[in-house]
Amino acid sequence: MAKTRKKEKIDNRKYAIYSRKSKFTGKGDSINNQITDCKNELLKRFPNIDFENEVIIYEDEGFTGYNTNRPGFKNMMEDIRNNKIQALVFYRLDRISRNVSDFCNLLNELNIYDVKLVSATENIETITPMGKAMLMISSVFAQLERDTIAERIRDNMIELAKTGRWLGGKTPTGYDSKAIEKIDINGKKRKLFQLIKNDEYAKVITLFSKMLELKSLSGVETYALQNDIKTTNGKKYTRWGLKNIYTNPVYAVADKDMYNYFINLNVEVFADESEFDGKHGLMVYNKTEKNEQTKAVEKRDIDEWIIAVGKHNGAIKGKEWIEVQNILEQNCQMQYRKPSASNALLSGLLKCSHCGSYMRAKLQGNDTDEQGRRKFSYMCELKDKSRKTKCQCKNINGLEADRLVLEEIKKLANPSSKFYEALKKISKDNFTKEYKQNEEIKAIRKQITKNENDIQGLSERLPYVDIELVKEQTERIVELKKKNEELQNKLKLLTNTTTDEINDKETADIILKVLDTYMNVFDKLDLNTKRNMIKLLVSSITSDGEDLTINFIGARSVNNSDVESCINNDSTNFPSGDNCKRNKNVF
Repeated sequence: MAKTRKKEKIDNRKYAIYSRKSKFTGKGDSINNQITDCKNELLKRFPNIDFENEVIIYEDEGFTGYNTNRPGFKNMMEDIRNNKIQALVFYRLDRISRNVSDFCNLLNELNIYDVKLVSATENIETITPMGKAMLMISSVFAQLERDTIAERIRDNMIELAKTGRWLGGKTPTGYDSKAIEKIDINGKKRKLFQLIKNDEYAKVITLFSKMLELKSLSGVETYALQNDIKTTNGKKYTRWGLKNIYTNPVYAVADKDMYNYFINLNVEVFADESEFDGKHGLMVYNKTEKNEQTKAVEKRDIDEWIIAVGKHNGAIKGKEWIEVQNILEQNCQMQYRKPSASNALLSGLLKCSHCGSYMRAKLQGNDTDEQGRRKFSYMCELKDKSRKTKCQCKNINGLEADRLVLEEIKKLANPSSKFYEALKKISKDNFTKEYKQNEEIKAIRKQITKNENDIQGLSERLPYVDIELVKEQTERIVELKKKNEELQNKLKLLTNTTTDEINDKETADIILKVLDTYMNVFDKLDLNTKRNMIKLLVSSITSDGEDLTINFIGARSVNNSDVESCINNDSTNFPSGDNCKRNKNVF
C-alpha cells in the first residue's frame, strides 16, 4: 500500500541539515565546514531563519555513502516520516548517497512526505523539474565516481601485487619487515619492504608439522600448552590464534600446487605460472576490510583476494599447506558439545583457584538426574586443554555446584542475613557521614570567609591606628592567614573524599534494590538474567576441586569468628555436609 502523508500545515515543520564524513577523526573539521555552507544556503533562501528553533542538524562521521545504514541518516528519516521536516539541505549530493538505487528510493520517499531537497554547493534542488532531473544525473555520476575510485584502488593494489612487496602492518609470526633500497628507472632511490625470517620461524614450522600429525586444532593447542610454545606477545595459543596462522597463505611456498589451488578457486593470481618457483612465499592483498559500522577488521571472501609471489622464502610446501586447509574444513563441523541452556549456570563465572582459568561445563555422557536434567561437571579449562599437565584441579559436580551457589545467593535477600545488614549499614553510615561532612565543609568555608574579611578590615585600618597598635594588628593578620591555610588544607581533604566511599553507598543501594525486587522471583528468570544477577552480587566464585568459595561484590574478609560452616564440595556427588567452609565476607 502506498504511503500517504497526513494533511497538515507545513509552516511548523523544520529544516534539516545533513552532513557526512567517511573517515572518523574526532575533529569533525569537514563536518563543521559542510554545516556552515548549508546554513549559508538556508540564510540566502530564508534571511529571517531562526537556526536554534527552526533547524535540526544530523551528522554521521566515519560512515560510507555506499549505503544508508547510518545512525544520523536513520534519525533524520524517522523525523521526515513523522512530518517534522519540510526541506533537507546537504553540502553535496555524494554526502547523501553514492548509490543510485538508494538515492531513487530516498527521492521517492521525500516526495511522499513533501520534503524539498537542496544542495548547498551544486545549485540543484527538487523545487523545479529541471532541478529534479539534475539531481538524478548527479546521483548517477556520484556512483560512477565511487565505482571509479574503487576500481582505481584495486588497479593500484594489482600493480603493487606484481612487485611482491610487503605493504606494512603487523608482520606474520616468524617474519620481520626489512627495508631494501632500490633504484627506479629515473635513477631515484626507492624503499621497498620485504619479509625476512626471524627467531620464531622455526616455531611456525613446528606448529604446521603438528597440525599435519595431530589433525586437530585443539590437539595442537594442547601440544603448545604442554611445551610452553607461546605467541610473539608471550600469551598462550588458542585455537583461533592457531587457525589464523594456518589459513595465512604467506607461509606457503609458491609452487605448482599453490598455483593450481588458487586458480581452481577462481582467485586472481597476478604472476605467471613460471614464477611459482617452489622457493619464494606468497603475498595476499585485499584480504581484509574495515567494517564501517563496527570498525572491526573482517576477512573478505577468498574470491576477492589478490595473490602474488613474494620476495620472502616460504615456510610450508604447497601440498602441505593445502592439506592443512582440508583438515580445517573437515573439522569445522566437529565443535565442542556444550550443555543445554538449562544447565551450566556458573559458566563464565566459576574459576579454578589453582591456575585462575575458567572452569567450563562438560557433559557426562547422556546421564540425567531425577528431574531429567543432563549431568555435567565443571572442569578447569587449562587442565582440559593441557591434558592435566598444567593443572590438576579436580572436576566438580555441575548441577550440585549450581544448586549450592543459588542457595547461598538466595540467603542474601533475607533482611536478617549479615550481608543484607552490612549493605544497609553502609548505605546509612555513608549517608550520615556524607551529611556530616557537608555540614563541616560549610562551616569551614564560612570561617575562611570570615577570616578573609577580618584580614581585609585589619589591613585597611593599619595606616590609621596608633603606632603602638601596628605590631599587634600585624601579628593578628599573620595569625588569621595561618588559620586559613590550615582550614584550606582540611577543606581539601574533605572535598577530596575517595570515590570508593561514594561508590560504596551507590552500589549498596543498587544491590539492596535488586535483592528486594527480584530475589523472590529468581527461579523464574532466564539463565542469562540469573548470571547477570550473580555477577552483580558476587565478585568471584572459585573452586579448588574441594571447596567452593564465594566472594561477594566489594567484599573484604572478616574475622575468623565470622567464618561459617557451609557446604562440602565433593568431586563426585557433591553432597551437603560439615567438612567444608565458605569465606564469610561483608561488603
